[in-house]
Amino acid sequence: MSDEHGHHGTIAPFLFGISSAVMFIGLIMATAGGEDKTGDAGYWFVFFFGLAGMLTGFMMWVQDYWNQTSEEGEEIRVYHEFWGTITTRKFGMWIFLLTEVMVFSTLLSAYLRYRAAVPDYDSNLAECVGIDPCWVPAADVIRSHLIFGVINTFALLLSSLTVVLALYAAKNNNPKATTRYLMATFVLGAIFLILKLWEWGEMKNGHFWSDHCDPLKQDIAHHCIAPKYEHGFWLDTSLEGSTFYITTGTHGAHVFVGLIALVYLIAKANKDGYNEEYHDTIELFGLYWHYVDLVWVFVFPFFYLY
Repeated sequence: MSDEHGHHGTIAPFLFGISSAVMFIGLIMATAGGEDKTGDAGYWFVFFFGLAGMLTGFMMWVQDYWNQTSEEGEEIRVYHEFWGTITTRKFGMWIFLLTEVMVFSTLLSAYLRYRAAVPDYDSNLAECVGIDPCWVPAADVIRSHLIFGVINTFALLLSSLTVVLALYAAKNNNPKATTRYLMATFVLGAIFLILKLWEWGEMKNGHFWSDHCDPLKQDIAHHCIAPKYEHGFWLDTSLEGSTFYITTGTHGAHVFVGLIALVYLIAKANKDGYNEEYHDTIELFGLYWHYVDLVWVFVFPFFYLY
């Protein structure tokens, strides 16, 4: 490996990490405070400042990868007694995914802790005693009910398959198929994100609906639940609103980052093409994307069915 193209350090990961912390601090402070919204403008500035830093760090990282060509030579590798020889990039990805496991484990365990202590609202509907002491699943405060959640689940699971097919095509020196499968993954991820944004809009605007019950139960549910959510179901509406939006929003942000990465992968595939020897970037992205899909497999039943 020549000195000109050898391994070199970059501040991009550091900038990305610090900026993400700033962004989440701004988001938390901007959405907290109940009726007192006087400090929101400053906190939203902190949020967007952190977001800009994240995008800057990410683009620096992308540029660093873009300037690397498949002729650079051997990649730095490390040896581990149990794993054998792996690239530093793959090792770094696994470390990153471990931190992501902690993030979503915290969110999901907090949700389960709160949810287990609150009875299901179905038990109170017959007497129409109200829902303040009850937990309302997200599927019961959106007009779409479960169908769009099912579509989203199917889209993400199918996108995991297309990523695998893209890697398989790259290993078999088929650049056109690689590009097609990467584009299919992007489309499926975009479908997920668009439907999720539409769903959030339905909930925020108070489009209450419950169509899984019998007619009598629907009427009871409408009179018990609709008044509470007639002005919308949002972060500060209730405890279930906070946990729902923070968890699904964090997951949606990961999907969005994946879509940005896919734009890079598609452009790189069209520029140089991945082949049997140089396909590590697709493999690393696949690890990330499979993890994002796996998280949704837990989020969907937890928030929509329980």
